[in-house]
Amino acid sequence: MSFDTAKIRRLRAGMPALQGQAYLNWGGSGPNPAPVLKKVHGFLDWEAALGPFHPEIRAAFLALKGEVRANIAGALGARPEEIALMENTTDGINIAAAGIDWRKGDEALVSDLEHPGGYLPWLLWGKRAGIRVRLLATGATDEELLENLHRALGPRTRAFCISHIDWLAGRRLPIGRIGRICRKAGVLLAVDGAQSCGQIPVDIRRSFTDVYTLSGQKWLMGPQGTGAVFVRQGGLGKSLNAAKAGYHSARRKRLQSLLFEPFPDARRFESSTLSPALVSGLNEAVSIWRGSDPAAIERRILQLAQRALDGLSGIRGVACLTPPDRPVQSGLIGFRVRGMDAERAAALLLKKHKVVLRAVDAEPPAVRASIHYLNTDKEIDQLIRAVHRLATRK
Repeated sequence: MSFDTAKIRRLRAGMPALQGQAYLNWGGSGPNPAPVLKKVHGFLDWEAALGPFHPEIRAAFLALKGEVRANIAGALGARPEEIALMENTTDGINIAAAGIDWRKGDEALVSDLEHPGGYLPWLLWGKRAGIRVRLLATGATDEELLENLHRALGPRTRAFCISHIDWLAGRRLPIGRIGRICRKAGVLLAVDGAQSCGQIPVDIRRSFTDVYTLSGQKWLMGPQGTGAVFVRQGGLGKSLNAAKAGYHSARRKRLQSLLFEPFPDARRFESSTLSPALVSGLNEAVSIWRGSDPAAIERRILQLAQRALDGLSGIRGVACLTPPDRPVQSGLIGFRVRGMDAERAAALLLKKHKVVLRAVDAEPPAVRASIHYLNTDKEIDQLIRAVHRLATRK
């Protein structure tokens, strides 16, 4: 199925950030399309008219939370009771790291491709609970990664955290095969889906993942401060404890009898108040993604990203972290300009050429282009010309 180019034009027309510049930073945070903003503004206007704690507002938000859980579950192939609403991806990784009954001497593995939100929660619990955190080398190929994982798993390994798509070079990791290995070993698998949802189709059941966490503000084009986490309601996911509690996580609560009975499903992880307006925007963003054919979205992103990689890899003085000798696996392309630090390169590309990119705090730092299905061939060519001029100091 070819992508609906008319829909792309309609969405772009309602996004001022896409006018007059090439916005290629969706992996950081994407602009909101007009339908998402309309939902957010509509709820804010309603709150202003009635008051945010008006009974009608509260009832509507309760229903909305159920709707958005079901919407996200449908997008992932999960059940609504396995979805908890969060403010970002990192919240979900923290749920996984804090929810295990750690014993001194236990260990957690994290891949060597992780975002700070994917590895810092485990280091926190390493110090707090006396567990060992080890880095898993992902290697250059999937087979090397899986072989390293087999060797690394031991009797005290309790969890493994890895991204579905690497946040710097865009490598797509074989989550399904990783999940089978972890399940056989009795190891909880936590997956950072910040760079996947909204970019590629996701099938939770076939991934054998216990915890899968996502952000609303990136490829989904939802509001900042929104996200969700899938926690499998069976096996190791079922055994995760909530690290915090609050009004929204309790099915039953009584002060005088000191009663606290958390929800038995993923709602036990929803402890704090969320913005109804932002959640309504997230729901609309997920609906747009699901209604736009995620498989067609993926194909378009890969086509645009391949165009970018082919152009960038041919520029003298540019080193691509995304392998130029094989097909791209996502819309993320990392590169470095010889003799120029990443922050300066990104700043000059914006100032001189109106190309919005991100300098990523990698080791060493690099510039990252994150290419969305709403981008155009013309914008990709603008990126290539801009980087060429920067690299040749023209």
